[in-house]
Amino acid sequence: MALFSANPNKLKQIELQNIIFGTDEKKLMVSNEFLDEMTKVYISKRMKVINRAMENLSTTKSPRAFFGYIDSINESLKDLIVLEKYYSFKKPVPTEFKKNLEEKKDKYILAMLNRAWKHTNNKANYDPTSGLPRSPEQFGPILEEMVEFRDQYTEAIFGHVERFYTSVYEHSIDYVEPEPEPEEELSEEEATALAEEGAEGAEAAGTDADDGIQEFMPEDFGDDMMLHE
Repeated sequence: MALFSANPNKLKQIELQNIIFGTDEKKLMVSNEFLDEMTKVYISKRMKVINRAMENLSTTKSPRAFFGYIDSINESLKDLIVLEKYYSFKKPVPTEFKKNLEEKKDKYILAMLNRAWKHTNNKANYDPTSGLPRSPEQFGPILEEMVEFRDQYTEAIFGHVERFYTSVYEHSIDYVEPEPEPEEELSEEEATALAEEGAEGAEAAGTDADDGIQEFMPEDFGDDMMLHE
């Protein structure tokens, strides 16, 4: 069925033409039939992108790929939403589809993170019941990907990633290892003076040097903190 009736709105036709062809014309340059055909092609291409990306959202084990699919879906939806003024979409229309996706986004993210973690456990042949630490070499890459997209997470989802992270490393995600100071070669006079200064400081400190120092002992994970396998 054609987009326009026997008495079409010329202004809308021109607006649609410029959207579909990326032009800035002041008059209609194509026939109604051709504009109708090319509009459907324009819509079809974007719907295919959305459908493929939606399928991949439910299977990918890569956070980077997941959020790439989200971006491509939103880009295509942005184009289709503009066309709602000119084209009668079937339900759900693009604005409704976008709203539904936003409402379910956190569930999709959580499922992807658990899928990625389980895949990495399987690939590493890791037994969650063994009590052995996870290898940073095996689990580091997927954790880096997860943390890369932390601005996409709710507080609860970030906490989920944090538990994955601390099961591999002995510190939280926000911990930053201080960079070592660059070593400078000292002259013989400077080295002698530094050694003498250190000896004097140790003698002055005496036996009270360790006062006020407490060793940090992290608490064990409770049953409610068990990680997904």
